[in-house]
Order: sequence, then C-alpha cells, then structure tokens
Amino acid sequence: MTSINFYKINGGFHESLMLACQLTEKAFQQDLQVLLHTGDEDVSRQLDDLLWSFRPTAFLPHAIESKPVSAIAINHDDDPGEHHGLLINLSQETPGWFSRFEKAIEIVYDDQRIIELKRERFSFYKHRGYPLNFHDLSNKK
Repeated sequence: MTSINFYKINGGFHESLMLACQLTEKAFQQDLQVLLHTGDEDVSRQLDDLLWSFRPTAFLPHAIESKPVSAIAINHDDDPGEHHGLLINLSQETPGWFSRFEKAIEIVYDDQRIIELKRERFSFYKHRGYPLNFHDLSNKK
C-alpha cells in the first residue's frame, strides 16, 4: 500500500518546488525512481530549470516526459509511464494512478486554497486506510 507523506513548509509555490528538488535529490541518492507530477507544462519547465540549478553541486539527470521512463521524470500528463517508486505530487489534483507508487509526497505551503486542498487530500487518504506521515518543516529555519 502506498505510504503518503505530507510536508508543511513556510513560503509559497516556489519554496514547494525547491523542497521537491531536495526530496528528489535524496531519493535519487537512494536509487529510487522519482516522478514529479505537475499541473501543467509551465510548472514542468520551471521545475526542469530548478532541478539543474537548485544546488551548484547537485547533478540530477532528468527529463520532462509524456511517458516517463527516466529515473527522474517530470510529468504533467495523465500517464505515469513505468514509474512506481516515489511520486511527488505538485498538481492540485490527486492523480488516479497514485496508488501504484510505493511512496507519495504532498507539499503544503502558505496559500489558503492549497491548505484546504491538502486537508481534503489528507482526509481522502486517511479514510481509505493509507499510511500517513506528516512532517512540519515550517518551524525550522
């Protein structure tokens, strides 16, 4: 069963993308496949740029793909390809195929609409019996 991790951070959408980069780097170092699912092509391109530049010493080979096959893939379509390791969901919707992944991550940031959406998503997962973890990074400096 998919393990769901929520991360609460200070800041806005850009900070959520930065955290996604950090979590991707950590997963890559653990040899996990990562699918970063975004809501649209603009966000995918923004994330693509950040993965190349978020840390000068980081190297995270990745691609924007319609049918993900890379170890790290960015995707805004409704096809996860062959991925099944880690899903970092940066979309405002829960993709219907999230349960094929071993782990999924949702990031909560300082936007009231996002906070409400994530509360609904947390309830959705909880009522279906998915194992949930909550990491509050908002108090860390």
